[in-house]
Amino acid sequence: MPMDVLDRILRPLRRGRLTSRYPSVPPELPPAARGLPVLDAARCDGTAACVGACPTGAIVVTPGAWTLDAGACTFCGACARACPTGAIALGSRIELASDVRSDLVVRRSIGGAR
Repeated sequence: MPMDVLDRILRPLRRGRLTSRYPSVPPELPPAARGLPVLDAARCDGTAACVGACPTGAIVVTPGAWTLDAGACTFCGACARACPTGAIALGSRIELASDVRSDLVVRRSIGGAR
């Protein structure tokens, strides 16, 4: 019985660390991980194909601006697949914690809006 208790105490020490050092060290993401969509404004022509493809309505394209509501985005990648110019790619940002809801809204100026 006493050896069983000692083994239960020492087993985690022998096994080593199972968790990461997050948030002081960025998380290691697998290569196929999807992050928040990122817009290359120079390639965006403003056709808004991404708006129709987004299942949650997280993307809004207005004349001169592209807006993404990161709080509504599910990182599905439909916007990147639908973009005819390849202006949208899935980035590596996965951290969306914020005290203020407006901090989750990403706005980019685009020049080729129709």
